[in-house]
Amino acid sequence: MVITKLSIRNFRNIASLELEPGDGVNVIYGDNAQGKTNLVEALFLLTGQKSFRQTKESEFVRFGEKKGEINARFFAGGREQEVSLTLEGGKRSALLNGLPLGVGELTGRFFAVVFSPAELSLVRDGPSQRRGFLDSAITQVMPRYQKTMSDLSRALFQRNSLLSDMARHPGMDDSLLAVWDRSFAKLSYSIINARARFLARLAPFGEEIYRGISGGKESFSVAYQCSIPGEWGAVPEEEGEEVILSALERSRREDLKNGCTTVGPHRDDMDLRVNGISARAFGSQGQQRSCALTLKLAECRLIQEVAGEQPVILLDDVLSELDKTRKQYLLSGLASGQLFITCCDRSGFSAIGKDGVTWRIREGQLAARQRIVSRKKKG
Repeated sequence: MVITKLSIRNFRNIASLELEPGDGVNVIYGDNAQGKTNLVEALFLLTGQKSFRQTKESEFVRFGEKKGEINARFFAGGREQEVSLTLEGGKRSALLNGLPLGVGELTGRFFAVVFSPAELSLVRDGPSQRRGFLDSAITQVMPRYQKTMSDLSRALFQRNSLLSDMARHPGMDDSLLAVWDRSFAKLSYSIINARARFLARLAPFGEEIYRGISGGKESFSVAYQCSIPGEWGAVPEEEGEEVILSALERSRREDLKNGCTTVGPHRDDMDLRVNGISARAFGSQGQQRSCALTLKLAECRLIQEVAGEQPVILLDDVLSELDKTRKQYLLSGLASGQLFITCCDRSGFSAIGKDGVTWRIREGQLAARQRIVSRKKKG
């Protein structure tokens, strides 16, 4: 898919901005705190997902204003389409081609993948960040997954509340816990099964991409690391739910002791390995960053395979974090899609080997559009 026009009003520090991007590389450059990441964030919100930044929705609207808007015209599904997102009162509402719909319904219709400094720490940080990557990626190709995740969160909250009450009142009837166990098991199976199947499809892309990044010198593997042992991805639903129920029964004493659920999808992780060794525990910083880039590039490949659409790629200030080899591989691996790249200085961009369009941003405003020609073509 390709964005042909973007309009932003009263979003963070952006009062009013209009952009007609090129269908290839688009570079937004400027000093820090001028609005580069805000522009990228606005684009990503059109996927219907939560922001990739740790932020409250009430903070989206520009200070002193009551309402913000993000509008885009894009080509996908073989036709020109329009999407509008309104931000007001800490809530979002959406229109697609003039028709109102739930914000979550944008997922699976507008595709974008974001690379940010936070993604580069995906391997080094804790399992919650890797689960977040996995859940976000699955949601883009299976939109109903988002609702299942929300339902699981509610069931987990209710089960944990009941466990806490039971811990404080040892004689309390536990019959209600069985009800929440059954609900939690059913939803957990759906999540675990989706994650395992998704990673099984992503793994071959990851192996190929990592070989390219390392020049064929290293191998890469990724697998789902579930807190409940099982042949996930291949276990039938009824059998899988019983496996989860049995695990909940075995962990009952520990759950009561801690006042929370100690097994389930909220405790799971991804096992990332380079040359058969844990990348998180033993990988160098370069290897860990290569793994993170591999996961994001593989996500792009899988979205294109499943949805039939090349996602818009958002590179938010990540090029400065990468060495020359990884930078060049990243950009060459994204050659066929529309890219939005933010950086502080465009001077080094022509050396990368791609033509593009650049804009300078200052205090939320864009300067005139300029063409940039790669040094390869100049020579």
